[in-house]
Amino acid sequence: MRRTKAEAERTREAVLAGAIDVFLERGVTRATLEQIASAAGVTRGAIYWHFKDKQEIFIALERRANLPSDELGARLEARLAAEPELDPLAELKDAIEEGLRAFEKDPERSRILTILWLRCDYSEELLPALARQREADLALQRLFETVIGIAARRDGLAPGWSVETAARALLLLVNGSVLDWLRAPGKSVLTPGTMKLVAAFLDTVSVRAGSPERSTARLKANSRSSFRHPQRSR
Repeated sequence: MRRTKAEAERTREAVLAGAIDVFLERGVTRATLEQIASAAGVTRGAIYWHFKDKQEIFIALERRANLPSDELGARLEARLAAEPELDPLAELKDAIEEGLRAFEKDPERSRILTILWLRCDYSEELLPALARQREADLALQRLFETVIGIAARRDGLAPGWSVETAARALLLLVNGSVLDWLRAPGKSVLTPGTMKLVAAFLDTVSVRAGSPERSTARLKANSRSSFRHPQRSR
């Protein structure tokens, strides 16, 4: 009897759920299709109906793990463009917190990320997945650069920071906090602890209102602006 589309989708989801369990327990390299089939409660034939091999199952899971940074970034950039009076770094902090809370509430995504970061030895067949993870990191770093760049053009940055260095440091801070949380599941709550670090970091990057550094940064920015766009005499 032919399976319905809904039945086929349920089988596919069962295979992915079983693969998560097996990959977490045994690691990707040591896991077998037989173990995945047993964990999913299906036959190997049912797996082959949806996936040609273990690598294809891994890739399907890997694509689910990406944090929704594109959507968050688009909303953040649109908000800053529509309301230029907003504090870019404060808005960036709120967006990071929103992303972390969404991630923390999604057990499947955290389990998959544990596999990607802690339970996988990247063989040649899996290198494209590793490249996609790096590209996702770079996309998030570019978002950080965009928002920190807005703050830098408006008020300047604290001495010793460049837009690129601050964005890279923020990416490493967030990723490192997530990795530390994944290493000890249940031992801590991700978002509050990470946001304390993020807030402290952004404080070191920003030039506080009313400070001599901020005034100097504004003077320099105004001087550069005047130099680039001299007023014409009438």
